[in-house]
Amino acid sequence: MKYLFLVAFFVVGMTANAENLNENIATNGADKATVVFDDGDDNINGGGVKIAEGKDEDDRLSMHFSIGGIIASGAPDGVKFSYWRSWDVNWTIIQYDYRPKNSKLTLSAGLGFNWRRYPLSGHKDMFVKVGDVVKVSPADTGMMDDLVSDIHTTSLSMPLLAKYSFGKNFALSLGAQLNWNYYGRLQNSYEHGDEEFKIFTKKIGQRPFTVDIMGIVHVWDIGIYCKYSPMSVLKKDRGIEFKSVSIGVYF
Repeated sequence: MKYLFLVAFFVVGMTANAENLNENIATNGADKATVVFDDGDDNINGGGVKIAEGKDEDDRLSMHFSIGGIIASGAPDGVKFSYWRSWDVNWTIIQYDYRPKNSKLTLSAGLGFNWRRYPLSGHKDMFVKVGDVVKVSPADTGMMDDLVSDIHTTSLSMPLLAKYSFGKNFALSLGAQLNWNYYGRLQNSYEHGDEEFKIFTKKIGQRPFTVDIMGIVHVWDIGIYCKYSPMSVLKKDRGIEFKSVSIGVYF
């Protein structure tokens, strides 16, 4: 519940700042209201899409996108995940960036969505839900061709970052991402003869709230991010426990 209050507080604060930014946009001309890609001249080094900026260019609203692969770890013996089919997609719909005058430090808070996929390696095992517990069981390979079995989660995310600029074209960010994991499912896809099947199982017992540790290396308008998730994807009593590390590109 406390995370919901944090989200509400953030949205209210962000709305207030958006009103101030809109006033500055109206005063300084309609051309500043156009969504453009950041050119890095304001020394914020954030990349992404600039939505609006303040009168003194010490704060702004922006949008960001990142995509990467997931390395799952800590799973029980015999359970292997496929790195090449795993993905972590994050869309920060709106982010507020603030940089004090004459400072190289930028503080950011955003709000968006995060999608993650954790597929099993190979085509012989599958996720199944037995009662309220998620398990990995051998598949009937005689009935299932090209089996792909994975866990999907969807989250409302809130990245909180502190970024230090070493110049216009290089910066480092470090912070956390708060996640409300409001949706999770198992998906088993396979072929049998000429037919394709997809079986979905919901209410898998994912952890409702998790916190990730995130770092980004910014070079020009592109970043390389690494996100460590120290909390297991599923609740302790709801199935196999595993954690993850995500590595990818950040725009």
